[in-house]
Amino acid sequence: MSGIFFATTFAISCAGPAAAPSPSAAPPAPTVAPTAAATSCPAPTVAPTVAPGAGTAAPTLLPLIPENTNGCITVTKIPIPPIAGKTASIDILDIDQQAHMLYVTDRTDNGIDIFDISTPTAKYVKTIDTGSGPNGVVVAKNVNKVFAALNDSNIAIIDIAPGSSTLNTVVAKVSTGGKKRADELDYDPKDKKIYVANSDDGIVTVIDATTNKIVKKFENVGDGLEQPRYDSADGMIYMTSSDQNAIIQFDPTKDVLVKKFDVGTKCNPNGIAINPTTNQAMLGCSSRSANSLVLWDIAGGKVLSTFEQAGAGDAAIYSAAVDRFVVAASNFNRGAVAAFFTGSPVKFVTNVETAVGSHGIALDETNKIVYTQDQLPNEGALFSFPLPK
Repeated sequence: MSGIFFATTFAISCAGPAAAPSPSAAPPAPTVAPTAAATSCPAPTVAPTVAPGAGTAAPTLLPLIPENTNGCITVTKIPIPPIAGKTASIDILDIDQQAHMLYVTDRTDNGIDIFDISTPTAKYVKTIDTGSGPNGVVVAKNVNKVFAALNDSNIAIIDIAPGSSTLNTVVAKVSTGGKKRADELDYDPKDKKIYVANSDDGIVTVIDATTNKIVKKFENVGDGLEQPRYDSADGMIYMTSSDQNAIIQFDPTKDVLVKKFDVGTKCNPNGIAINPTTNQAMLGCSSRSANSLVLWDIAGGKVLSTFEQAGAGDAAIYSAAVDRFVVAASNFNRGAVAAFFTGSPVKFVTNVETAVGSHGIALDETNKIVYTQDQLPNEGALFSFPLPK
C-alpha cells in the first residue's frame, strides 16, 4: 500500500457547472487532509470548463432546467497522488463490489489507480503501471483478474487473487494485433471470456479469461466500436458503434457475430447498460445534435423511447442492487451531468452536475456512492457523490 489519502468535499451548484480552479492555486499536498469548502449553492457566474483537447472556446450552453436537476448535492474531490496538479486523462472506471475496490484507467500516469471504497470516503491504495495508457477496464471476479485495454493495442492482465504473491501486478499481456488503441471491453462470467473493441481498427478480440489466450478475432466490424456489454438474460454480448449508429450482437458461446442492428433514431451510441430482468438497455447516445438518450428493446431490436432530460453522453451502467441506470452525459448542451433513471419501469429521476470530461461512471452499491472523473485542469482527481434518491 502506497499510503492513505483523504478527500476534499465541496458543493456543486445545482444550477450551474463546476468552476475551474484558480490558475494560481497550488495543488494540495497529498499527505494533508484538506478542509471542507463552503457548502452554499450560489447561482452560476462562470463559463463551463472546456475538456482537454476540446479547443479553446467554451461551448454555448442552454440554461439548466431546475426540475430536472438534483438540489444542491455534496461532491467529494478525491486526489490521485501520482497526478496531483495535473489534468487527468481518465476513461473507464469499474468496481469489484465484493472486495470494495475501485479501478480507474489513468492515461496520465499510464496505470490503473486503485482505491479502497469499503467506506463512503474512497482511499487511494496504489497505481499499477501498465506501460501504456489504459482505456477500458473490467473486473473478472470469478477468475480473480482485472483486464485493462491499452493504447498500444495490448490487454494488460492484473492479478487480484487474495493472498497471491503477485497481487495487484500485471502478470500477462495479450496483443490484439491492432495498429491503434484497444478501447472498451466487458466480461462474460458464464463463458469466462473477455470481448475487446479496438475502436479505430474495426477489430473485436475474444480472450479466454482462464488461459489468457485469444480464441477469436473479428475483422472489419466497422468504425467507431465502443462498449461491449454482456447480457445475462440471453447470454449475448451487445456492442455499440457510435459511427455506425448501431448495436452489434455476438454469441460468446460460439464466438460468432449474430446481427448488426441499426438504432434508427439519431443516437450514435457510446455506452450501453443492460437490465437483464427486463432485457432493456439504456444507450449513452453521444450525438450532440440530438442531445437525448435512448431506451433500447434488446429482444425486439428497436427503440422503446427517448429521453430529452440528458444527452451527448458516453459511459452507461445499470445496477440491479439499486435498480438504477446511470449515464455520464458529459457533453450535454445544458451542462455536463450524470443522469439517473429507474430500471423498471424506466423513468427519469434526476441529473447531478459534473464537468465536461466526466464521461466515465461507476456506482459503489454498498455505500451508494457514485464515481466519475474530475478532468478539470490541474486537479488530478476523481469526483464522488451520494446516489440521488
